[in-house]
Amino acid sequence: MTSIEELRAEARRLTQAVNAVSDPRTKEELAARALELSQRAEALERAMADPWLLRANINRYRSLLGSGTLSDDQTRVVQEMLADAERLLGNSKKQAP
Repeated sequence: MTSIEELRAEARRLTQAVNAVSDPRTKEELAARALELSQRAEALERAMADPWLLRANINRYRSLLGSGTLSDDQTRVVQEMLADAERLLGNSKKQAP
């Protein structure tokens, strides 16, 4: 799993790269990916503080993926967030006394 700090660092790097690119489509794609990574980092940070929220997010992500209503990009993001949350839950179970 990518750490929260790594997600945020990559989001910052992409945000800075937006300024160095002249193509509007590329700028939009970089900015969108930076936002996704930032949102993932925030979701992970909140989930780490609340195991109940973590389990609720996992259920919500699974429900979204099963709904068949997401675009390809949305599916990719939700799959990444689900994988992060499941790893985080697995790690928290291993650390429990």
